[in-house]
Amino acid sequence: MNATPCVSYPYGSITWHNGGFDVMHRTTAPLRCEYLTDYQSRVGYPAQYLSGEYAIQLLLPDGSMGLNPQLVSYNADNEVLQLTLSDTRYPDIEIRIAAQLSEEGVYTQQVSIINGTGAPLQIIRGYSASIQAHAHCYHATTFRGVWAGEHMLQEEEVKRGNTLSVQASTGIKAAQEGIPSMLLSLDAPAQEESGTCLLASLCWSGNYTISFTHNAQGIGFLGMGHDFAQAPYTLAAGQRLDLPKALLLSSLHGKGDATRRLHRYLRRQVIPHGNQIRRTLLNSWEGVHFDISEQALLSMMDATADLGIDMFVLDDGWFGKRTDDTTSLGDWHPDTDRLPRGLKPLNDATEDLNLGLGIWMEPEMVSPQSELYRQHPDWAICLPGMEPTQQRHQLVLNLALPEVESYILKCVTNVLCTYPNISYVKWDCNRMLTDAPHPNLYFDYISAYYRIMRNLRTLFPKVTFQCCSAGGGRMDHGAAQYHEEFWLSDNTDAYDRLRMQWSASHLFPANAVGAHVTVSPNLYTGRSSSLKFRFDVALAGRLGFELAPRHLSDTDATEIQQRLRLYRKLAPLTQLGDLYRLVSPYESTDCALLYTDGEQALLLAYTTERTFTDQCTRILLRGIDENATYRIEELMPDATGKHCPADHTEIRGKELMYQGLPIRWNRPLQSAVILLTPCK
Repeated sequence: MNATPCVSYPYGSITWHNGGFDVMHRTTAPLRCEYLTDYQSRVGYPAQYLSGEYAIQLLLPDGSMGLNPQLVSYNADNEVLQLTLSDTRYPDIEIRIAAQLSEEGVYTQQVSIINGTGAPLQIIRGYSASIQAHAHCYHATTFRGVWAGEHMLQEEEVKRGNTLSVQASTGIKAAQEGIPSMLLSLDAPAQEESGTCLLASLCWSGNYTISFTHNAQGIGFLGMGHDFAQAPYTLAAGQRLDLPKALLLSSLHGKGDATRRLHRYLRRQVIPHGNQIRRTLLNSWEGVHFDISEQALLSMMDATADLGIDMFVLDDGWFGKRTDDTTSLGDWHPDTDRLPRGLKPLNDATEDLNLGLGIWMEPEMVSPQSELYRQHPDWAICLPGMEPTQQRHQLVLNLALPEVESYILKCVTNVLCTYPNISYVKWDCNRMLTDAPHPNLYFDYISAYYRIMRNLRTLFPKVTFQCCSAGGGRMDHGAAQYHEEFWLSDNTDAYDRLRMQWSASHLFPANAVGAHVTVSPNLYTGRSSSLKFRFDVALAGRLGFELAPRHLSDTDATEIQQRLRLYRKLAPLTQLGDLYRLVSPYESTDCALLYTDGEQALLLAYTTERTFTDQCTRILLRGIDENATYRIEELMPDATGKHCPADHTEIRGKELMYQGLPIRWNRPLQSAVILLTPCK
């Protein structure tokens, strides 16, 4: 084939050359994304690839390995470069790659493997992308975690000759072990606004592996994909398998620039209704847990409306005989003992109260003590001849069975059609996948989950679907295609949330991150903090509440009403504006974020500890116009007073950027919300 496969954009290009894509964007660093097989890497294709790194390895129908695919055809329709590769020895096995570059500089690639032979083959390795980098040194940032401590940022240098590999093997809630993303900084540790870096993310909610190798010659190789190593996939004759999409973004101006461009891309291209301000909500869980009744819930809804909150979300406990967590998952009909009229009174009350209504469901799970399990025990995943393994008193339904996929779709559809005022579903998934009877299930399960969500989004395009998985266990760019927002963590302590939200901001915009104000002392940590501090931390996400509103003092209720009015004023800046991370809670006892729409800017500043009785600091601002003059206004201080000595003054942008904005703390766990408005 003589012509060079290429697609051009007003802002860049993608060209296929020597077994890989050369990606060029007018404002970012060049990107090299090759796709070599085990055979090509062994023979040196071309010579600099002698490291042995490769993206794909198949066990072929004749029992051999070593595929050598060559370009067969390509086209460049709808701004997507699509290639078809095959080996002349096995012409019926095709590798198809679709590559695209967005105006924000986000490069996406999806690989499909097609077995056109008459016999099965096995996928041993199937990376979604493999990236080559050249630098003097490499620093990798990962986002690892556990339940109640998700998404903790870690950075380390990968020395020459070493490999850093991060994986997840829980089958379902893989992001709880760590978000399937890696930030690679070249030549120095990652900086916010300077330096070359690469952000790589796997759009996938299942098992994954991301591996970075700094080889003996100084070349870096980053590969990522579904982890087939523990469970090779058998691709049947005539079957096509679409591997998870890879998302790549390079920057010449630090990880802050990469973050802002990624946020714009996700809001515009990936997250449903991504450019909309999210509704505030009150979730019933920490307020009543399983102790629900029609009267208690209606009273809670009245109080929610009185506070000025947009929506009431009924959490666990409304269905089957669900008085605790040992029963009824799968029986998605109201508990008529405690809710004798079902959800109709709640559904009807929303109209009188001008209040949205949401519901909690965990459709992928089943309780052994349930009508569904008694009728269909074979729908639960288990090993043949073995008792199924319970976690949290529940089992996982086998979504790869068409009848199970159909049942879940039917149940959710029935709830949303029966109670048409429900406009929000908290979709939960609380345990990992174990006892898979077939290796293919780990991949096929996630594919079925995505199909279910695609169908639901088509049927109910105006319903918001939150993604929850025992907290942030499914917070990834694969699930982001189907969910407006994520529940970051079950840990709602504002102190701990500062770090988790800082980490998550590298990968997700604020309107995709649920952040709730809860009671003090906190239910999970026992830590006490002011209502202002809890509220100001939640300002950096989609604001919500988890508490019993009838238990609030009149003073607290009034303060919440006032702060909600402030939130509505500021939400366009925090949820749709550009983010500048200024002071890291990983490097300091303070934290500071700035959001801007290009004119106004909002500074959120926090401290967690007090070294001195009167602790002064200066925050160097970014993202503002150094030639403009800004009016400084600190918004809604509490009884401890204002923390910005420059409040109600006018300061030049250049001074704010190079000398900083003064802040004075006098207690631990304090915060300040400061609006900067350019003077006309």
